Amino acid sequence: MYARRVLALTLVVSVMALTGACTEDRPRNGEAEARRTASAAAPTHSWDGKEEEEDAIRRATRALGAVRTEGVSRVDEGLESLARGLDRTFTGEGDHPYTFDVACQAPDRRSVTLTLARGDTANEWEVTCGDREADRFNIPAGGRFTARITKSGPHSDGFVMWRLNTVAPQDVDGCKDDITGCEK
Repeated sequence: MYARRVLALTLVVSVMALTGACTEDRPRNGEAEARRTASAAAPTHSWDGKEEEEDAIRRATRALGAVRTEGVSRVDEGLESLARGLDRTFTGEGDHPYTFDVACQAPDRRSVTLTLARGDTANEWEVTCGDREADRFNIPAGGRFTARITKSGPHSDGFVMWRLNTVAPQDVDGCKDDITGCEK
């Protein structure tokens, strides 16, 4: 009796395997296009939940704190998603120079291009996501300037956190104007 059950089970499994191998897996109307669109639009790396994003915000805050110097006065700050990018114009008024500090965080290793512009002059800088110290850019007083980071696309996880500070002229470290640049 046991042998008959085993033989019947073997026969059923064999028939299922043979008929399954002969069928084609054709998507129904529109399914193929939906699958292609979903796989092309899906991000390659993303954060697994809100907790990882909150950890990234804490890391960015620490990175900005790592470049903080005495005597700076915060003028403005913000956080922008990489999907939306950054396109912000600042007044640049007053007689004190500015520092523009940027920290980028993303679930994968990447860099973004920051463009600093004033009038017809612009300079591009690479900002690496995940650094423990924010990138600091010096901008002299004297008129409006723009900071831009190009949009990364609608499915890009990550963000840039930035701070605009004024600083005493004698406390500017390195190049005095990162818009025009100081390389010779």
